[in-house]
Amino acid sequence: MRTIYIRKLRFEEARIKLEKELHEAFMDGETYVEILHGIGEGVLRRMAIDYVTTSGFLKLVESDPMFRQNPGSTLVEILAPSKEYINRLKA
Repeated sequence: MRTIYIRKLRFEEARIKLEKELHEAFMDGETYVEILHGIGEGVLRRMAIDYVTTSGFLKLVESDPMFRQNPGSTLVEILAPSKEYINRLKA
């Protein structure tokens, strides 16, 4: 499982990094990604959840911080084809 660290980044930097790394995870055939956004005021958490819910290839697994082991992270499932299929498309 890949972890995307956007903690301590400014909003726009975090959004760009999140988008880039989620697309890379999709192309690498990853199934789950953990977005580490930290706790703070919740700005990066809301941005990450908004991005995930508006993307067609992502699904929130656990977004409620009360039920997560780490309330500063969000678990996301990538709805993508298998690694083998993606590798055939890349070739």
